[in-house]
Amino acid sequence: GWYYEMIELGFNYRLPDLACSLGLSQLKRAPQGIARRREIASLYNQAFQNTPIEIIKPSEDVGHAYHLYVIQVENRKALYQDLRKQGIYSQIHYIPVNTLPYYKKFGYQKMPVAEAYYKRCLSLPMYPSLTEEKQKLIIEQTMREFEVLC
Repeated sequence: GWYYEMIELGFNYRLPDLACSLGLSQLKRAPQGIARRREIASLYNQAFQNTPIEIIKPSEDVGHAYHLYVIQVENRKALYQDLRKQGIYSQIHYIPVNTLPYYKKFGYQKMPVAEAYYKRCLSLPMYPSLTEEKQKLIIEQTMREFEVLC
């Protein structure tokens, strides 16, 4: 569900005016969405502190918008699959470009840090309408599946 390969270079099409207008109207809701994402991230942070699940906590002064909430674990693929069986749709972001077929032909060198991160990263569900009940279920299942895998 998450793997893709870039075979050839794509295009970056620009938005039509109607889509831009819609985007501008959505920006008015951004502060509430960001505040909610920060609440969700805070609950995840509390749940995973003092566990073997690694989290990336930005500095307090960064003003993180939490587009994604990424944990790092061994057996990432197995955890992804087990959560998916439970109806929890985590995601894996992002595949290092040097491993994609399109870029391999240019002789991109290995990227040890990016590749090591990629082997362990898993993005948990993160969206403003995520309910506290659903998030608690995500946390419980993540912890349960993680313990089974380790």
